[in-house]
Amino acid sequence: MKRWMTGMALLVVLVGAGAWAPWVTDAAARERAVAAFETGQSGIADGCGFSCKGCGPTATRKVAFGRRVSIEYACGLLPADLPEYHRRQEVFVSAIGTVHGLPE
Repeated sequence: MKRWMTGMALLVVLVGAGAWAPWVTDAAARERAVAAFETGQSGIADGCGFSCKGCGPTATRKVAFGRRVSIEYACGLLPADLPEYHRRQEVFVSAIGTVHGLPE
């Protein structure tokens, strides 16, 4: 019985630490989101990117089990410096470092 209680207490602590995720800082979440986005677009000749005015990670917010990062980017051969052609996406950077919600 005592071993079971210790195991449950350890599980609660681990889940609580994962939900809080203090190691997923603002800067780390931004870096992971940019790296995952660029990796996903690397093989596409006229794909999307951050080489435009005002593009890149624009905001982050702490959520349970990680952070949400808002990114702004431009795609294809559209005029990249005109904000009306920019796209916005919110991605989730998890406590284990994976990025979810990237554009296809």
